[in-house]
Amino acid sequence: MAERLPPTLAAYRLLTAIATPLASHVLDHRLKRGKEHPERLPERRGIAGAARPRGPLVWVHGASVGELVDRLAIAPEDAETMTAYLDSDALAHLFFVGAGLDSAVAGEPQILSQVRRAYTSQRGIDPLLVAAFERAIYVGRAVRTASGLSSARSVGSLAVDVVVSRLASPDRATVLVIGAGEMGKLAVRALARRVGRVVVANRDAGRASVLAEAHDAIAIPLSDVPGALDDADAVVSAADTRGTLLTARLLAARLASPRPLAIVDLAVPRSLDADARALVGDRYLCVDDLPGASARVPEATLRAARVRCEVEAARFFNERAPESKEAIRTLRMTAERVRAAKLERALQRLGHLSARDRRIVEALSTTLTNALLHEPTVALRERRADPSAARSLFERDGR
Repeated sequence: MAERLPPTLAAYRLLTAIATPLASHVLDHRLKRGKEHPERLPERRGIAGAARPRGPLVWVHGASVGELVDRLAIAPEDAETMTAYLDSDALAHLFFVGAGLDSAVAGEPQILSQVRRAYTSQRGIDPLLVAAFERAIYVGRAVRTASGLSSARSVGSLAVDVVVSRLASPDRATVLVIGAGEMGKLAVRALARRVGRVVVANRDAGRASVLAEAHDAIAIPLSDVPGALDDADAVVSAADTRGTLLTARLLAARLASPRPLAIVDLAVPRSLDADARALVGDRYLCVDDLPGASARVPEATLRAARVRCEVEAARFFNERAPESKEAIRTLRMTAERVRAAKLERALQRLGHLSARDRRIVEALSTTLTNALLHEPTVALRERRADPSAARSLFERDGR
């Protein structure tokens, strides 16, 4: 007699059986709306991409793009334009960012420190993610050095050049910097030496005060920006305000004055919305408009740098693939078992050796074993060897 299922499990199985014919239609609809990745559809349909491994199997649920957007509270307008990267592509993108290849100025020097702070500022971060960020920092440095990008100028310094060039009398001008983050700090530091007065506005008034005090500037809260705008000859916006602060209405009042106003928008997304940008006209510049924002690096060099990042990402991904790790573990266990057995047999025949000499022989056996294992281990990590075939061979030889 068949075992009676608990009511909850029985209901679940019934609903699953009823819903199964509709699954393909639902997935096709989600794919058209950009909510599914075409290469992952077989997984969503329950079609395994690999044979079931031996031993106990633990199922880990990974959040979909929709779930991720919901959990991270990403704004709907941003979710529609965001790009989701998977597996080694996601890691390669992190490496692109660390190397400065995804910046407005290729090789921008501040990006690498921002990548470092992105994970060092978090507690309880997964060890695998820590390893990924540390590899991103290593690859970022290596790619910058090899590609000649390590001396690239920052966006902040380029923005200051533009601001100063648009001021009739820089030594008597007032520049309003909105934002006291990394980009804002660079702008304030450079402006302090080149213009008459610098005003720093930031959400965190304390942070603005620290920055202002270090560079003989004036700190104000964001609520005082309308008043400061009246006295400003130029604005450098490096804060994520998305059109809520420098509105068309606010700028219209300032632009009515005969005194010119230049605006350099370093924020992404932009600080000014479309209406405000149209109102300011050619007095508005964003990151893409800065002279030198297009990297003065040969395209072939940039392509080679991106390929290097992709190769490093694939290597990192393969090193930590479960089948590779298991094959390496089997290889080392088998080698150690053989080494220990052969060493014991040899020492039995060399009974006349002193304790010191026996330790030397043992150390030699370990060194030789590790040297012989090095190349096969690297090959397995980089997937130049078939892990399943290698594991089968090791297990057979080890018996």
